[in-house]
Amino acid sequence: MFNAVVVRKSASNVSYKVEKVDESHLSKGDVLVKVVYSSINYKDMLALQYKGGVIRDYPMIPGIDFAGIVESSSNDKFKEGDNVLVTGYDVGVTHTGGFSEYAQVPGEWIVPIPQEMSIKESMVYGTAGFTAALSIFELEKYGMNIKSQPEILVSGATGGVGSVAIQILHKIGYENITAIVRKEKQIEIAKKIRCKTSNNN
Repeated sequence: MFNAVVVRKSASNVSYKVEKVDESHLSKGDVLVKVVYSSINYKDMLALQYKGGVIRDYPMIPGIDFAGIVESSSNDKFKEGDNVLVTGYDVGVTHTGGFSEYAQVPGEWIVPIPQEMSIKESMVYGTAGFTAALSIFELEKYGMNIKSQPEILVSGATGGVGSVAIQILHKIGYENITAIVRKEKQIEIAKKIRCKTSNNN
């Protein structure tokens, strides 16, 4: 038995609490992972709402991403002790997710964590960080480059994806970054992450 957050739905409400569960409560998969970290995403918050529109099958263990250590595997690509992460693929939506001490998923969904990255770091970035990094990768693939120092406008700049995108852009050498903001608190946050601001009111 192990601990997991379980979301249940009644006719008029959604409830959630930490429960004792076993492997029979987990969705099918050929790799069992001991979850070390998960991150809390906006989608996870919606999963706990009655009309959140995220979870399709109840009861459900939420958590749309997680990182941990392979406990057991019948998949040739992974072995006990491997550090891995999972994000996407309806994890925490139709397939039990990361808010649990263990998760079971198909090996095709799993990404090995590079040796130079810790398990914790992989979830510090989490789904929001991966989204930001992939967006920057695509922009550079289509011509954006540090040498030209383009003006970069970031919407949602104080949210998960936007704030990580700005930090990545700074880290790799981009300087002309403007955050679209609406509130005074967002302006303060944008200044802390070294951005010019544009008021979206």
